[in-house]
Amino acid sequence: MNPLRRALDALYLLSGVLGGVALAAIAGIIGAQVVGRQFGATVLGADDLTAFAVAGSATLPLAYAFRHGAHIRVDLIIGRLSGKARFVMETVALVLTVGLAVFFAYSMLDLASDSFEFEDVAQGSVAWKLWVPQMMVGAGVALFAVCLIDDLVVHLTGGTPSYRKAAEASALERASEEV
Repeated sequence: MNPLRRALDALYLLSGVLGGVALAAIAGIIGAQVVGRQFGATVLGADDLTAFAVAGSATLPLAYAFRHGAHIRVDLIIGRLSGKARFVMETVALVLTVGLAVFFAYSMLDLASDSFEFEDVAQGSVAWKLWVPQMMVGAGVALFAVCLIDDLVVHLTGGTPSYRKAAEASALERASEEV
């Protein structure tokens, strides 16, 4: 395995772990609120922090989930094609998805930059800096775009993209369970 592949896979794994940490943070914040209510205490800014963690848990693990076939793929058209037609349709689908992901990542990172520049803060009970969760979302989507470009390059060079490897592996696992 070449160094670039190892680095990308490590980055995808890190994004998955960070998404898990965000989910754990949600549980921790909610747990703190529940315990705090029993003692008449409130956790200031908990609603905002939970919302920020939800945003992180939704976007940070996008690349990791995609590499492991956890995204829902609808093969209504591509699944019925083979040969050159399938190759072209998969290329078009990947290019369009890369375009959308790059646009979304750019928009979120630009928003985070503006929030940092103008010192934007949340309107809740605690004035949290908004650029932090916005940067987290932008980074997650940007890494997803890198992951899509990674699979596009693999596809265009004649390799098997990660989503197809994961689908084939899961089909093999299902077939072995039936035997």
